[in-house]
Amino acid sequence: MLTRAEDYAHQQPSLTRKMLRRLEITAGAPKYARPGRRVSSTNDLMRQAEVELARQAETSYKRMSKTNRPAPPPRKPARA
Repeated sequence: MLTRAEDYAHQQPSLTRKMLRRLEITAGAPKYARPGRRVSSTNDLMRQAEVELARQAETSYKRMSKTNRPAPPPRKPARA
């Protein structure tokens, strides 16, 4: 990620957006006006979709890390 300047492949966009917004506010950006109630339900649906995406990403990561493990060193033949 750091050497290639790439985003983390298994990130959750809403959490990243929330973190970046906190940094903006800390740096002096104005706070947004409070939204209506409908935004909360939209955020809940988006959060549920991201949780499912995170489950898929975890499965993908496990599969990828399992196949990318180095092979064990070759065994020495037994002496007779």
